[in-house]
Amino acid sequence: MLAISADLLRLDVVVGVEESFDFLSEEYRSFFNLHRGTVFQSPVWMDLIHKRLVANLSARQHTITVRRPDDGALLAVIPTVVQRAAKVDVLQPADFGVCDYNCVVGDRIVLETLANDPSAVARFDALVDDAHVLLFRKIRDDGFDPARLFSRTTTTRCDNAAYHSEVGNDFEVWQRRTVRRKFSKELGRLARQLEREGGSYEHRPARTEQEVREAFSFLRKVRGGRFDSDLLSQNVYWSFYLDFAIAGLSCGECVTYVSYLGGKPVAVLFGLAGEGQFHAVLNGFDAEGYGKYSVGLQIIYRVIKLRFDQGFQRFDMGLGNTGYKSHFRVEETTLHNFTRASTLSGSAFSFIYHRAKPIKNALKRYVPQLR
Repeated sequence: MLAISADLLRLDVVVGVEESFDFLSEEYRSFFNLHRGTVFQSPVWMDLIHKRLVANLSARQHTITVRRPDDGALLAVIPTVVQRAAKVDVLQPADFGVCDYNCVVGDRIVLETLANDPSAVARFDALVDDAHVLLFRKIRDDGFDPARLFSRTTTTRCDNAAYHSEVGNDFEVWQRRTVRRKFSKELGRLARQLEREGGSYEHRPARTEQEVREAFSFLRKVRGGRFDSDLLSQNVYWSFYLDFAIAGLSCGECVTYVSYLGGKPVAVLFGLAGEGQFHAVLNGFDAEGYGKYSVGLQIIYRVIKLRFDQGFQRFDMGLGNTGYKSHFRVEETTLHNFTRASTLSGSAFSFIYHRAKPIKNALKRYVPQLR
C-alpha cells in the first residue's frame, strides 16, 4: 500500500486526464482497495465497463488521475467518461447504469488535502471544462464527497437510497436481531417441503463457465418482462454481465450463486465481492414454478449464511427499498448527485436534472440509464 505522509501531500501533485488508463495494470490493481473505493471501481469491473460499454454506448474514456510529480505514483483516480446527450457533452462516472455507487478512488487524507487546496480545485475544474457539464451520480453520504474537488456545483439527493445489513461476528445473534423468528421458521418449512417434492435443494456458487452461462440464461429468462427497462434485455449489457461473471471465476471480484432443485436452477443471485463484503446486483427466480416456496427470498437468506461462514460480514442489497429487503431490517445509506456546468447548455442540462423531473425523464432517451 502506498504510504501517505504530510510531506508527500505538500508536493505539487500532477492532475491530468489519461484517456488510455489501464484498470488491469499492476499499478491500479495494487492501488485499489475498499478503503479507497467501492466494489464498483474494482479493476476487472472497470476494465470491462471501458471495453464493453464505452464504445458501444457512444462514449469515450476520460480517466482523471492525481500523481506524485517525483515518481508518478498514483494518489487518486476518478473513472469518468464523456458521452453526448441531446447535443450536450456530459462528463460522468464510468457507470452506464451498472454501478450502484460512484466515487473518487483514493485515501481520505489525500482527497481531503486536495479539496482544501484552491490550486488543486482549479486544476480539476479545468479538466472538466472539456465537457458542457459534469454529472456525478450515486455518491454515498458516508464517504468523501467528490463535489468538494470542484467549484460551483449543484447537489440534490438521489431518489433511491442504498440498503445493507451488517452481519457481525455471530450469525445467530444477527439472525435473532434482524430476521423475524416467524419468517426464518417459514423459510425452513418451505425449504423442507420443496426438497420433499422436488429433490435435492442446494445453494452454492456456480463453479464452471458452463454453470455460469446456464445461470445467466436462466436469469435472463425469468426476468424477461418482469422489470421495466431491464438491462439484461439489451445485448450489450447481457454480454457485459456474462463476461464479468465468467471472469469472476478466477479474479474473485464477483460470485454467481445458484439455488439448484434436483440439479436445475430455480433462483440466481449475482453480485460483486471483496474484502469481507458482498453486493447483490442481479437476482431472479422461477416465480411461475416455485414462487409459492419463496425461492427468491431463500437464496438471499442462504447466501448471507454462506458468506458469513466464509468470513464475510457485510451484505449489501443495493439501491431501492423493494419489499423483500424489509424482511432483513436493512440499514439505510442516503446518496446524492451533483453537477457542475461549464457552458450555457450545460447549465440548462443541470437545471433540468435537479429541478425539472418530467423533462429529466425525457433525457433518459439520450443518456443510457440516467438516474
